[in-house]
Amino acid sequence: MESIEAQAYAKHMNLKLAANELGINWKTLYVRLKNQGVKIVGDKLRYGTDRDKLGAYGEKLFLDLVPSAKNENSNQFQAKYDFSVFGYKVDIKAGRPRQLNKKFPQLAWSFSFKKQTLICDFIICFCLNEDKSINKILLVPKEFFAGLQTVSVSMLGYSKWHDYSIEPHELFDFFKDLPSLES
Repeated sequence: MESIEAQAYAKHMNLKLAANELGINWKTLYVRLKNQGVKIVGDKLRYGTDRDKLGAYGEKLFLDLVPSAKNENSNQFQAKYDFSVFGYKVDIKAGRPRQLNKKFPQLAWSFSFKKQTLICDFIICFCLNEDKSINKILLVPKEFFAGLQTVSVSMLGYSKWHDYSIEPHELFDFFKDLPSLES
């Protein structure tokens, strides 16, 4: 049977809110949950920054398209990569178009790769419209992003990154067709 601490945390996915509900401080709740083996993972969709929420939205889109993916964020807060798919490490990026240079009005998507370049096998970039609908999905293998810090993708199509475009319905089959790394 789940403890009242675990129930409160599962309800809120936020240490402070769960602790307030129980009338204890968050540090006490944290220690109790850790002693019970409860994973502290948080909920970026509800409590994250705007960029966290957009990233979590991209992760949800990916899971909808590749339902067999294992969500690494459900096991650890801020996991080093977002998903494991048949043994491959996949990180998800999501961005809306914005003006990257004040001198030029051109809009582009911008993604930070720096934390994942040595870890991931693939980075999936969801290039979203302002309404969060999918404009383009980029599937970038590690061979092509090694050492990169930031990637900018022009909305006008003048970027080499457009070569890595993939249709949403093709994502699952891509991973399914790779040789599995799982034993």
